[in-house]
Amino acid sequence: MTVPIGHSNVVVVGVDGSDAAQRAARWAAAEAARRGAALRVVHAELPLPADALDMTGMARRALHDEAMHWVRDAVTGALEVAPGLEVTHRVEVNTPAWLLEQESADAVLVVVGSRGLGGFTGLLLGSVAVSLSCRALCPVVVVRGDEVEGPVVVGVNGAPHNWMVVDRAFAEAEARGTLLVAVHAWHPPMGNEKLAASVGIVWSELQTVRDAVVAQRLAACADRHPGVRVERHVVHGSAAHRLVEFAAGASLLVVGSHGTGGLRGKLLGSTSQAVIRHAPCPVLLVRPALDEQIENARRAG
Repeated sequence: MTVPIGHSNVVVVGVDGSDAAQRAARWAAAEAARRGAALRVVHAELPLPADALDMTGMARRALHDEAMHWVRDAVTGALEVAPGLEVTHRVEVNTPAWLLEQESADAVLVVVGSRGLGGFTGLLLGSVAVSLSCRALCPVVVVRGDEVEGPVVVGVNGAPHNWMVVDRAFAEAEARGTLLVAVHAWHPPMGNEKLAASVGIVWSELQTVRDAVVAQRLAACADRHPGVRVERHVVHGSAAHRLVEFAAGASLLVVGSHGTGGLRGKLLGSTSQAVIRHAPCPVLLVRPALDEQIENARRAG
């Protein structure tokens, strides 16, 4: 997989001492080794409360010692997974979201656990994961479930930029040498086939049209990744629910994130939020608009 312009070949993982963060560090180490990349372990020390009295600096030193202990544990776990991997670390007093956003400017991937403590408290349900999904300058992986050698699953929809999400999923399946499972979920109109037929709507025709659109999108990406086996599913229901179902036994679930700009952390789609809470496998969040900027820069250069 090529390294985007402006990024070093480094995978960044945020850690905080939680079991989920340790699993994320091990997953990130395996991913870095697979890419031939380095690994950087990052921790954001919480600032002391404004009213805290720390005249001797003991409280700050205690927090720093704890942070370094967590980082060393993460590095040890990473090297157990990938002996010989180049591993560096960064620890500083900062907010977790801001620190990881900074790191994303020089990374090919930022990896976080599904829940945390300390500097990454509330990772999934709070602002950190949402902020990263909207603001990170590289793709983000939220590590969930156990690592398995299953297929890559991708959500396919009709959005103009979704082809970049699909193309990234092709690249992930190609790199892993595994099957790509493409899922498009839709809600039939009026919710009842007989009722829809009464006003001249034929479900089977709508299904055929959607299947053709999905097939066309996959074909366009398949040309860039010959040899990737693809399994296509056009199904009824909630996109989030069906993606979570198809992700059972998967090695990775790939979805798009469209949040941008001033409404920081508010525009991550409901499907993305749902899958990072409930998916049974790691979730790769791709920002299609960012990928388009990178692709345009590559073509111009």
